[in-house]
Amino acid sequence: MNAALVVRSVWEGMEAREWNAVRRLLAEDLVVTWPQTRERIRGADAFVEVNRTYPGDWHITVEDVIAEGERVAARVTIVSGEDVFYASGFYRVRDGQLVEATETFADPGVPPYDRSHLVERYESRNSPAEGPTSS
Repeated sequence: MNAALVVRSVWEGMEAREWNAVRRLLAEDLVVTWPQTRERIRGADAFVEVNRTYPGDWHITVEDVIAEGERVAARVTIVSGEDVFYASGFYRVRDGQLVEATETFADPGVPPYDRSHLVERYESRNSPAEGPTSS
């Protein structure tokens, strides 16, 4: 399985709650880093358990996956009730298994200052655009 398909299959397997299939795509010595919360997950079983026990009825849409060799980048949208999160990840795949990941998660938000004269706001399929903030 090529590297892009491995990463896509991990995300899609989590969406389908197919935990055994996800686990088969993860190297035993997997290391996943989440910089925004300063957490590191070591080991495939721990990664599966963190995701399996994440609360709520969340759903994942894989937006984009690109790869060159063993390096992969992916962008996904996660919806849980009315909450929307955007995830971007950088991955390394070896011998058909994910061995390393750095993933960041972001909430949709409003611009930090009024720059509406320079940008346009758009609506995503999951979250409507909100008006600019004033400062």
